Amino acid sequence: MFERLPTPFGLVRFGVAPDHPEVKNVIHDFDQVASTEGFRFFGNVELGVHVSLEALREHYDAVVLCTGAQGERLLNIPGEHLQGVVGAPHFVQWYNGHPDHVALRPQRPGSAAAVIGQGNVALDIARILTRSPEELHATDIHGAALAQIAAWQRDGLQTVHVIGRRGFIQAAFTNKELRELDTYDDVLPIVDPAELALSRNAASEQELSKSRMKKRSVDILEKMARNFADRGTTSKRIVHLRFLSSPCEVLPSEDGSSVGGLRIHRNELQGEPGQQAAVRSSGGEAEDIACGMVVRSVGFDITPMEGLPLDGRKRVPHKQGRVEDAAGGLYVAGWVKRGPTGIIASNIADAQETAGRLLADLSSRGGDPPARAGPSEVEAAVRASGTRVVSYEDWRRLEAEERRRGEADGKSAAKITDVGEMLRLL
Repeated sequence: MFERLPTPFGLVRFGVAPDHPEVKNVIHDFDQVASTEGFRFFGNVELGVHVSLEALREHYDAVVLCTGAQGERLLNIPGEHLQGVVGAPHFVQWYNGHPDHVALRPQRPGSAAAVIGQGNVALDIARILTRSPEELHATDIHGAALAQIAAWQRDGLQTVHVIGRRGFIQAAFTNKELRELDTYDDVLPIVDPAELALSRNAASEQELSKSRMKKRSVDILEKMARNFADRGTTSKRIVHLRFLSSPCEVLPSEDGSSVGGLRIHRNELQGEPGQQAAVRSSGGEAEDIACGMVVRSVGFDITPMEGLPLDGRKRVPHKQGRVEDAAGGLYVAGWVKRGPTGIIASNIADAQETAGRLLADLSSRGGDPPARAGPSEVEAAVRASGTRVVSYEDWRRLEAEERRRGEADGKSAAKITDVGEMLRLL
């Protein structure tokens, strides 16, 4: 297993919200895999820098890429370039202590921030911005990021708008994430009753009738709609879920250098059940929301990689995980295989399919497999590149140090965020 960072676990470590430690329990399963005879971890080794995909394919019978979707979709609206607009991937990895993004300096949001998108990541961001810093301190959230969020709250951050272009029935968030917003004493989740009603057109009602999960979300959202009347008097921080609204412009501050607000327009749903699209309402006036930060959470994209074919939709052509190219022996799993959809658990069946295809391909060869130069030559080439290869045993030492530092500060762990420091500790 080759990993660019000295630490394993990818998005489980850097993408899962710090206040959801139960989701990270999948790490225990990964530890069991790492203890399997024949497994070797090569941390601090970057594909395309310290070793090429071509070299891996030459020396191994099969290569599986699990590189995820590291690109980000843009809004493509005026003002998106302004200081204060930040992508959700970078923002999440900032508060999760990713070495590439701990230096991020998000702009002070003032009294309000806007999150564009309505998946679980968008709700994670809204929750982290509004939850009590004292409660979050015990998690493995990056300390500097938590201190910054606490300062924003002291400076008057009161409302986080979570804006979706379609209705709640089409929103990607799960009921668990939605319900959680209503469990904190200092957070008030609200929904405009009118927007909730507009989300339920005839086609949407047909979708709702077929979805047990969305039926359960109605009760949660109706309770939030009853909170709407308290938005002007509450002392709690507000998470305002907005439906049928699309951003059309990021508005500049008075000096024109940074975010001063967000202009949105009203949508209506058109199309058949299950295929409804958001279309701008005719005659509807735009609404301006005052805010000092806009977090873009509208999806990820697969980043092109030398040697990996992509079609016109930026998807890898494959059959049950086997990449369709002439050479053979190349496989994909996870988001790089199916696109940026699904949760961590979705990868179980996905990986099983790829592993099954790979084993079937090897079995179908019959007789002895083709002669390969062997992985020892790859290892020699990697070490010759000058990088300090981190083994899984090395990682366990780093993990123990993070836990030790965390215990000293009343946290579950204190992540080491500097790669140089990690290597010095080894």
